[in-house]
Amino acid sequence: MTARAKTGVDDPAALAPSTAVSYLLALFDYLRLRQIDATELQRSLNVDLNDRDARVSELEAAELFNRAAVLAQDPDLGVHVAEHIRPGHYGVLGYVAMACTTLGEAMLAQQRYQGLVITVAPVDVRIDAEAIVLSWNRSTDLRYRQLAEFNLAGMLTFVRWITGQAISPLGVDFTYEAPQRLDEQRRVFACPIRFRQDSYRMIVPKSWQGLGLIQPDPAMRQLMDRLAQQQLLTLTRTDDPLVRARRLIAQRLGDGELELSHVASALHVSPRTFQRKLQEHGESFTQLVDGVRKEMAERYLEDASLSLTDIAFLLGYSAQSAFARAYKRWTGHAPARTRQAAAG
Repeated sequence: MTARAKTGVDDPAALAPSTAVSYLLALFDYLRLRQIDATELQRSLNVDLNDRDARVSELEAAELFNRAAVLAQDPDLGVHVAEHIRPGHYGVLGYVAMACTTLGEAMLAQQRYQGLVITVAPVDVRIDAEAIVLSWNRSTDLRYRQLAEFNLAGMLTFVRWITGQAISPLGVDFTYEAPQRLDEQRRVFACPIRFRQDSYRMIVPKSWQGLGLIQPDPAMRQLMDRLAQQQLLTLTRTDDPLVRARRLIAQRLGDGELELSHVASALHVSPRTFQRKLQEHGESFTQLVDGVRKEMAERYLEDASLSLTDIAFLLGYSAQSAFARAYKRWTGHAPARTRQAAAG
């Protein structure tokens, strides 16, 4: 019996293929490790590498890897960078996956939150009696070779890292022509590799689903899941700056104090323009943040698996008492009362 599923962001067709800058940091970390000066390469990207919300187009990311391969004089740069990838390069997705109990759970998390790292065609998952086939329909253009090999080899490196096992897939497929030499690809993937296929694929044993991970943490997984869900909201396009602002605030609540200037910068407007837009809607920045916090708090209070301390952390408060005071100011009663009412 075969099962199929397509997963990713809610409307991937509405999102131009893009890559999170945090993911591209793996490239710059590798170049630094090789003691290669990447100053000009970084400048060509035209984004702030410290802005974890920044994204570049898939084509820009592919061209960045191609220029880096020339700079490093390394025709197999993609797989070499992938060998050094770590959870932080995947952002919240990496930490969600790392905290799972089994590799099967981590694979489901990857399918669900893939868009946080790279928004491409949704992953198509086919499960049969012996294998799991993960497929992505992407360009056959050879310009994407370094990025494509980084994506698949990076996924494999991460799987090996979180399981603590030197496991290998049953096979991998690429859509473009085979390069002249395949020594490094064969070494890293340690499985049959096919080219000129109709999709990118990674075929893995079905038994991978049951493999245990080395650092399972159910409580942390719940927290990271919620942060990932918040971040997914920001990927949906909208022209309303206040809707976009609320989504950005929801994403950044866990960072602690929020400043108007930082949100304005993320919206690509001046603080004055953003302030004027708020005034047009009869709202202050403090009221906007409080509104998002109140909405998220009420949602979290319905989830009995979250303690009040967990909720305070997710909303960016330094202590549960600070959250309790704010909630009472918004509603006139303590958060425990809302929780009791939700529990019936």
